[in-house]
Amino acid sequence: MTAPNDALRLASERLGARRGRHYWRALEELADDAQFRDQLSAALPQLATMAPLDRRGFLKLLGASLALAGLGGCSGPPPEKIVPWVRRPAAQSDAVRFYASALCCGGEVIGVLVETHDGRPTKIEGNPQHPASLGATGRLPQAQVLELWDPDRSSHPLHDDEPSTLGAFADALAQWRTQWGTLGDGLRILSGALHSPTLRAQRRELLARFPAAQWHVHEPAGDAQTLAGAQLAFGRRCRARYDIAAADVLLTLDADLLDAMPGHRAHARAFAARRRPDRDGEGAGMNRLDAIEPTPTVTGSVADHRWPLSSAQIAAVAGQLADALGVAGAPSLPADTGAPLPVAALHAVVDDLMRHRGRSLVVVGETQPPAVHALVHAINQALGNVGHTVDYIDPHGDADARAMPDLPALVEAMQAGQVSHLLVLESNPAYTAPADVPFAAALERVPHTMHLGLYRDETARACQWHLPAAHALEAWSDARAFDGTASVVQPVLTPLYDGWSAHELVARVIGEGPQDGHDIVRAFWAGESGGRALASDEAWERALREGVIEGTRAAALNVRARVSSLSPNEWRATDSDALELLLRPDPTIWDGRYANNGWLQELPKPPTQLTWSNAALISPQLAAHHGYANGDVARLRSGERELEVPVWITPGQATHSITLHLGHGRQHAGRVGDGIGVDAYRLRTAQRPWRVGALTMAPTGARQELAATQAHFAMEGRDLVRSATLDEFASDPAFAQAATPPTLYPPQPQGQYAWGMTIDLNSCIGCKGCTIACQAENNIPVVGEAEVRRGREMHWIRVDRYYAGSPDAPSTHHQPVPCMHCEHAPCEVVCPVGATVHDEEGLNVQVYNRCVGTRFCSNNCPYKVRRFNFLQYSDLNEPTLEAQRNPDVTVRDRGVMEKCTYCIQRIETAHIAADRESRAIADGEVVTACQAACPTQAITFGNLLDGDSEVSRAKASPLNYDLLEEYNTRPRTSYLAQVRNPHPDLRRDGEETS
Repeated sequence: MTAPNDALRLASERLGARRGRHYWRALEELADDAQFRDQLSAALPQLATMAPLDRRGFLKLLGASLALAGLGGCSGPPPEKIVPWVRRPAAQSDAVRFYASALCCGGEVIGVLVETHDGRPTKIEGNPQHPASLGATGRLPQAQVLELWDPDRSSHPLHDDEPSTLGAFADALAQWRTQWGTLGDGLRILSGALHSPTLRAQRRELLARFPAAQWHVHEPAGDAQTLAGAQLAFGRRCRARYDIAAADVLLTLDADLLDAMPGHRAHARAFAARRRPDRDGEGAGMNRLDAIEPTPTVTGSVADHRWPLSSAQIAAVAGQLADALGVAGAPSLPADTGAPLPVAALHAVVDDLMRHRGRSLVVVGETQPPAVHALVHAINQALGNVGHTVDYIDPHGDADARAMPDLPALVEAMQAGQVSHLLVLESNPAYTAPADVPFAAALERVPHTMHLGLYRDETARACQWHLPAAHALEAWSDARAFDGTASVVQPVLTPLYDGWSAHELVARVIGEGPQDGHDIVRAFWAGESGGRALASDEAWERALREGVIEGTRAAALNVRARVSSLSPNEWRATDSDALELLLRPDPTIWDGRYANNGWLQELPKPPTQLTWSNAALISPQLAAHHGYANGDVARLRSGERELEVPVWITPGQATHSITLHLGHGRQHAGRVGDGIGVDAYRLRTAQRPWRVGALTMAPTGARQELAATQAHFAMEGRDLVRSATLDEFASDPAFAQAATPPTLYPPQPQGQYAWGMTIDLNSCIGCKGCTIACQAENNIPVVGEAEVRRGREMHWIRVDRYYAGSPDAPSTHHQPVPCMHCEHAPCEVVCPVGATVHDEEGLNVQVYNRCVGTRFCSNNCPYKVRRFNFLQYSDLNEPTLEAQRNPDVTVRDRGVMEKCTYCIQRIETAHIAADRESRAIADGEVVTACQAACPTQAITFGNLLDGDSEVSRAKASPLNYDLLEEYNTRPRTSYLAQVRNPHPDLRRDGEETS
């Protein structure tokens, strides 16, 4: 059998023999060699031996998608007045209403519109008036509806694992208050980061009421290092606020600016708006993005240049930049400081930044140490960027910018016997605590403990009392976004279960007695603490209608960076051959709080395409050196701690960096999330939360088959992704286009509309928001890990990921692929029962009750976009499923083929509205689910017969091309080719220029 290093050698040899650009989806495609295929067959899900379906495992997963919806008739609207969104779309039935609100997802606040059918929340859309949304959502917000209807949610209070009542806890709380006395001796509160201005005010009130009490904050994927860096640079905690639209040149240092940092949807929208050379005079306004990072990110995947360097080398790069830019007060580099960034790259980056003073931006990620953050603040200041592409705001929008005591301080007090009462608010430290912070053991020494949360998770089971928390769609609150803008969180239904919100619990702890969340939040915004912003009924209702509170955007602070106190040793390059383990929030389940969400578990993670597990991401060079193949289990050891985890070879990973995502290995997540993956928190430490040094890695000899989709539904290496540099586009704007072959088929009958779509590959960042939005809109089931390994996932729109160039440092390209809705559809002519037909408006329609499951249509589809229900993936017997499902979309049965419909239910709703008003459907009136969710507006949909429609203008672009046009299928969905803007002195990363 061929060894891994030989396989990579074969791949390199084949690449070396090619000229021009060659795109590849996975390492397996690089060498068409029988021995090479044998070596890597274990990593290809479709080559794995088909094992019988584990019925118990499958039934366990039935609740993962639509089966998680329940209690359909057990709730109604809240008793307080809630106000629908003010801009109700014309194409909307009377049973559908949208309510503006806000959600905290993945560590940030996003404004949303909650779609309800007859009072039932069924879908989340973005609020176009909210600065963190701008009408888009992305991955995590879409899944909040599924979390709401999750039957594994905690349904009633528990005391010592026995059912209890809220009244019984209120009695216990009254006794506790007498034990605290007037000072609150022994009282500790533990929560996550507080994004609610009202809850922050309640915290201040509680600490004033009980001066001896303490409120601790533990956020596993928070911004502690970012704020500490600001403290170093400015002498106070503050947060950078970026204006991406004003930046001509961007440089990210281990920062996922477009997909993981607060405000990333707004950043992605502004970035994409500057990536459309066909609309701005051959790219005169096109920006440039450079990324230096140890592990592939969404931001790095769309960069014009990307350099993979270890996390430990990022500090030395920052020092190089500060030295080359002449940053005032920056410490001199030690004489033995290495030069991790190649000289040519350093000169090009510095030249770009210098030539764009005031129009450039350097961004560093949370995972870097505080000193690196401080130096980057000084770099932006030296470049004149402050006040143009970046300013600074208070992190919480109020005067309370102090750092709260953290989890290690709480555990120390617990171990010392100083804590008599601990109240844990919507946090799970028994699972998320670092390995060197023994929270679970210390908790046993606390006499009185209480946990408030959505689930009976690891912490809930360790506490004496557990109270169900009201979901964000069930409770009144407020939330502040990345730029300081505040929103009122209004519920859309009464709580499904017997629980409280954090506001209601804290009010009782303070001693204010039973208070409703609505009254608490409104009192804050009507009073002095809230600036009397919503003192009148009119202002309150306007805030509910619009989803934002006027005048709450944070004002910029007048701060100046000083970095002379930083030690030069901060920039000393580390041993480049030493292994490091990087811990990162999971792209889909974040820090583990979404582990029981089947939609997120089955969503292919960008950029690895893994589902249902985590893995140690390693570089191709490291894999070749140690002889690892995908799925081989390795033992990671740091000091006395070790963890066994399967490896996944990841092109573009820094050579000696190993990445492992947090959030997996849960023991008490629920029926979906239990026992999936490995618990990376077991290797985490409090002082170095994002990087583990002194690491060793050794094979165990075991293997684990991983469920990855990167090789599913392949289109056999055809010319799919088309890309060029800005110079190439300027010389040949129509480089992507090819002549459409003649046809012998007669034209299809033409109706009043001809629906079509374009997908702009220059805007797409591969975030997968379109995939999960389609799933939520169209009742698409989850199939489970075993079925994904068989290539049977049901997503109607997939996002293919391609590489170009060397596996060590390739460029990455994304391509969303829905049904093409071909004018000459190969699927239609082979269906023996007429289940797939063409309608007069150009839609390729699937008639479910005709389908008999021959799968001829799927076999004849060159785009591989049809999905077959091999098993009964949707539970059709549970009556409570009606609550979460979209009633406008049929739920499919076993043996039925399904696919993208261009959201035909939305088209028909628009038809009804237009016919009722005797008018034509307006451009933009029909917005597909994938289009609405996309943060970069990469998807355009509309009527091709309207020459002035957005989709018609997009198809007139010289970048427009059809996928597999040589097949002459005449698809209604087309693509705009990608154009990148590399520095003229540097070769485009991973590719040869033509």
